[in-house]
Amino acid sequence: MIRLTTENTQNAIAKCKQLKPRVKFIKERMFAVQSSNNSNVYHVSLDVKDGERFGKCECRASECGLVCYHLIAGATANIYRQTLKLAK
Repeated sequence: MIRLTTENTQNAIAKCKQLKPRVKFIKERMFAVQSSNNSNVYHVSLDVKDGERFGKCECRASECGLVCYHLIAGATANIYRQTLKLAK
């Protein structure tokens, strides 16, 4: 799992905004994110431990310890889902 911080997510956020990948909910804090340049689908899982946010993706960038746009897309979808739960 990669620790998600303001510093290490900026480039991935910009790329995610540009590419607007499709995200599908699988289960709580787990999403499938469509690649923007081929038919690959990457599974993203998210977690919070002691107030810090962590994420994991199946793509090569994430396997190298980098925050990818798939992680950001999944995290954004998760934030939206959590916001809807709180609004009830």
